[in-house]
Amino acid sequence: MTSFDCVIVAIGDDIQSSILTVMLLKNLGVKKIIAQAKSKRHGQVLEAIGAYWIIYPERDMGERVAYQLLSPNMLNYIELSKDYNIEEIMIPSKMSGRNLRELDLRAKFKINVIAIIRNGEIIVSPTPVEVIQKDDILVSIGKQSDLVRFASIE
Repeated sequence: MTSFDCVIVAIGDDIQSSILTVMLLKNLGVKKIIAQAKSKRHGQVLEAIGAYWIIYPERDMGERVAYQLLSPNMLNYIELSKDYNIEEIMIPSKMSGRNLRELDLRAKFKINVIAIIRNGEIIVSPTPVEVIQKDDILVSIGKQSDLVRFASIE
């Protein structure tokens, strides 16, 4: 019996050691094993022997960098599903001085602003009359393609 609820296995390039460690932890009764995989096949083996969650750091970071290159105004994002994200997006300068109702981002881009980051402060659930300022960052939720379209405005 073990006293660990969760173990993270992040063994570098040694795939065999990674697999054996996950198998040993599973045999010891660890319920939640989070394991780093180097490849899709490595991840499949880890899943087959009982890893709870497989992480692919190199692939995930490559996707993140590519996505940020496509949307230069997008600063950060959280992938909610294959199609939907929450993103921090720098506002285009032409939107400065207008309120959320005037911008009508929901109708024009099919995105919802859930917060505004202004000078390090966070305005959660901004009202429609909230005026957007020059260096504001909009925390928005929506379909990835709609967020990309919005973040690409200059």
